[in-house]
Amino acid sequence: MNKFAKIDNASIYLDEFLLFVGDNNSGKTLLMELLYGVVDLIKKWKAECTNVKRTEREDIKYIRFDQEWYKDVENKINIYLKENKDEFIINNFKSPIPLESITITFEEYEDFFYIATISDKVSLEKGDPNSERITIFEDLEVSGDIESVLAHRVLIDMIGIEEDEKQLFVPAARAGLQMLYRYMFAETTSANAGLPVPVSEYLNFIQTYTKKVDLDVEERNLIQFVEEQLLNGKVEYENGQFVFKENGNIIPLNYASSMIHELSVLSNILMSNQKIGYVYYDEVENSVHPLLQGTVARALVRFCNLGKKMIISTHSDTMAGKLNNIVLLSRMKNISERNKKNEKIGLTNKDMLDDEKNVMVYEFVKNQEGKVKVSALEFMSYPQIGYEFDRFNENIDQLYNESNSIMENE
Repeated sequence: MNKFAKIDNASIYLDEFLLFVGDNNSGKTLLMELLYGVVDLIKKWKAECTNVKRTEREDIKYIRFDQEWYKDVENKINIYLKENKDEFIINNFKSPIPLESITITFEEYEDFFYIATISDKVSLEKGDPNSERITIFEDLEVSGDIESVLAHRVLIDMIGIEEDEKQLFVPAARAGLQMLYRYMFAETTSANAGLPVPVSEYLNFIQTYTKKVDLDVEERNLIQFVEEQLLNGKVEYENGQFVFKENGNIIPLNYASSMIHELSVLSNILMSNQKIGYVYYDEVENSVHPLLQGTVARALVRFCNLGKKMIISTHSDTMAGKLNNIVLLSRMKNISERNKKNEKIGLTNKDMLDDEKNVMVYEFVKNQEGKVKVSALEFMSYPQIGYEFDRFNENIDQLYNESNSIMENE
């Protein structure tokens, strides 16, 4: 995107784990909300089966989606964004945020393809030139415009979300919102509340919350980690409200500490009846003691390993540093050596980011005119330093120099 609010330009790659670091008021939240709107647009896009390759053998039809199809869909979405940019912004933000231009790109066209098989049943597989095919779905009943269904399923698989999954934006003001949400939405709707769509949909998430009946083992383990290591208690949904349980005491969530408010959403995501694919966690360190921020970082990595796409913003050097250390350890090739280091610093294999999960880190830096430069940080693998956060390093150096000045003899 170009000239979006105070951001001059930015190119963001939607990987499994995104970390936005930088100053306050540098546009991190706005950019997260913009990404939310772009993913939502693509998820709802009515893709067509033009520029696909069709083959028929006896009673079976094969449809191949590859680079020609990707490029066609990409062009159509970008034409829409160019011609309806202002409408897109208003729909997402409920306010005319400045934006000069925005485009999407589907990368690595040549590296993967999708094959649909249509007979009395329908199946869809994903493959690449060097690996076995992965089944997206199979034995689907043939009904209606099956080709449109297939095109849509290919598109949402490309952005890493399932048909029944949703996005969840967790706003920085979540503590206040969670205390007031029942009153805020008692006689209003997200359509006329004037809130950005990501925020209003978060309110809708907690307003219409229902608890999932069956949790799998990995979900239970992660909930237990959050409850024991972060909350020191349980957050439950009872009689239409969230409550916090600690040492036999039960209190409404709005009477719990701000830290409980900030972190309770982690267990709520896992226990919700709604399936969440993308999690946007704005200013994740809010109201969290620096010593506890490392445990939050561990939880975020575990969420990613569970299959959630994580988009995180922070202006905490502690949070960024802990995530950096985890990624650095995760990428160590000597597993025996890594295990020794984990044991020494109190981490486990569950805290390591899975090999197939990719990380992108973006630093937001304001210049003297107030314009923001967004830069992708390069990862320097072990035994080097991982990501080098220039802005945080500058602050640490300043504190060090101040301390030396104070301790100098008069």
